[in-house]
Parts: sequence; C-alpha cells; structure tokens
Amino acid sequence: MESGFYKIDYTGELLYAPNFVEHKDYQLYAHLQQLHTYPVDGWHWFDSEEEARLHFNLPINTKEE
Repeated sequence: MESGFYKIDYTGELLYAPNFVEHKDYQLYAHLQQLHTYPVDGWHWFDSEEEARLHFNLPINTKEE
C-alpha cells in the first residue's frame, strides 16, 4: 500500500483506498486530496502505509516482499 486514504475500522483493521472513498454523505478523491479537511469520517490521506501506521499507532509491517 502506498499513498491513499487510510482509516481504522471498528475491529482495529487498517483500511486503505488508493483512489477514492464514496459514502452517501461524502466523496473523497485522490486528485482532490489536498482540498479536504481531515479526518473525514475517520479517513486521512497519507503518502505511505508507514505514515498511516505511525499516525494510528499501529505496528510497522517489516515483512520483505
């Protein structure tokens, strides 16, 4: 996972949406990410998964690909 929208769901799982998030009450699009005021319903924009994990105080994935 790289740049995109990230959110922690109710189970504690890190959710990722690289291009957009569509909800009945809002729409988030990557090409407009600088225009949003975060968080939006828990969603934030990060340039990497590592940044998101640091923000949400989650362990950093150390597995090699």
